Amino acid sequence: MNRFLLVSFFLLSCSLAIKAQDSDFGIWYEVSGNYKIVKGLRFDLETSIRTDKNASNIGAFYLEPGLRYKFNDYFNAGIYYRFIEKEETIDKSEGIYEFHPRHRWFVQLKGILPLNRFTLSARYRFQEQIKTYIKDPEDEIPQWVQRLRLEMDYDIKGMPLKPFINVEAQSIMFEQNGIAVEDWRYMAGAEYTVNKKHTFGLEYIYNVNKVSKPTYGHIIGVTYSISL
Repeated sequence: MNRFLLVSFFLLSCSLAIKAQDSDFGIWYEVSGNYKIVKGLRFDLETSIRTDKNASNIGAFYLEPGLRYKFNDYFNAGIYYRFIEKEETIDKSEGIYEFHPRHRWFVQLKGILPLNRFTLSARYRFQEQIKTYIKDPEDEIPQWVQRLRLEMDYDIKGMPLKPFINVEAQSIMFEQNGIAVEDWRYMAGAEYTVNKKHTFGLEYIYNVNKVSKPTYGHIIGVTYSISL
């Protein structure tokens, strides 16, 4: 029995050590705003800086404008463009990395269902991304992706604080690699709204990617948004 426990402890320790080596920590800083153009139509603008390598390195930053139309209290849709500057690996052995642009556009559909003080929502994105740094032949082919996020938040009575949880699945389209969902993202956090215009948020994100390395990501998100 003692040997069995010792071997089990050793295997568990090795498993945790391997998993720790295949994980990373980062902080994402995000600022967003939206402006009412006419009734139902809003202009959205979002920018973000994302760090990795234990939050010691800027891995990417982007600027994302878009238009969103609110059909009613339960459904809205929008179209967006994201200009991304992402750090690409030029020569890993020599430690050479450079920033190169990526272009992404996507269509977004979102449904909302209020249930007393809870709100359930589902967001679907259909996106295309184009790389400008070509390292392999497949980099020249635009990547089509679909993303589905399910979210639940709770409006605390008497407080402008809204905790939330969500899960998002991301799948590559038009490619057969045997992986149904390549990226899972789990998130929990809270938003604090001031004067119905300014909102601050803090969130924790656990990301699991079955294709790229590192596989596991632990991320702290710091957000601010303004509604005009």
